[in-house]
Amino acid sequence: MLKNTKNFLILEEKIKELNSHKLFKASNKFTKHELKIFMESHVFAVWDFMSIVKSLQHHICPSNYPWKPSKYTKNGIANLINEIVLSEESDHDQEKNYFSHFDLYLMAMNDIGADSSIILEFIKNFSITDLFNKKILHSDIPKESIDFLVNTFKCLNTNSIANIAAIFTYGRETNIPIMFSNILRKIDQDNILFINLKLYINRHIEIDSVRHGPLSLHLFNTVCENNQKIYDEAIIYAIDSIDMRIQLWDGVFNRIKKN
Repeated sequence: MLKNTKNFLILEEKIKELNSHKLFKASNKFTKHELKIFMESHVFAVWDFMSIVKSLQHHICPSNYPWKPSKYTKNGIANLINEIVLSEESDHDQEKNYFSHFDLYLMAMNDIGADSSIILEFIKNFSITDLFNKKILHSDIPKESIDFLVNTFKCLNTNSIANIAAIFTYGRETNIPIMFSNILRKIDQDNILFINLKLYINRHIEIDSVRHGPLSLHLFNTVCENNQKIYDEAIIYAIDSIDMRIQLWDGVFNRIKKN
């Protein structure tokens, strides 16, 4: 199977564009108000990541019974997904306080006075049909956040484990260490209000760079099954996921400039 395809090269260029985004170019730190703008948009991506993880778990480690062994229980992929779910859905700090990474992000939002009620209302009333029709349940949800979610759930709805693994691997896990390092540089390290946000960011940099990034590449390569057609389609979804992230950052940058 040919991996270094024309579209894969496009994907690599998109990733470079993402990692040098103008939102993180300026040397000045985010003000508290700018960070609120950032987090109120980014929280939708934090939430949709959990849906990607749970979709992978559904395909690889289904919860239905009676349980049956599969190729994933024999090749280490089930172990990978269960490890990722454990850390993302039930992480803990040094004091053994347990939380999902989404819950940790909400705590970080509340620390600085960012509005978490919008995302919580959105989740409570979530409907895939409404999302695809862009029937926005709250007028304050940024358009690019909705577009980001639409792109993700369209991928999940393909029911293709390779497509889902592609946006997980290239749209998230392998790029998060650089992306979150860029965010961390924009945060005042001495401000006690940002302690939970720094914990959230540092946990992802630590876990994804050492474990989850490399493991996600193994996941993607495995589920493509050495099939060129499956691989090529999945890479297109990966490109789209990076494009949506760039548009998300564009939207945040433009709103910060207006304020």
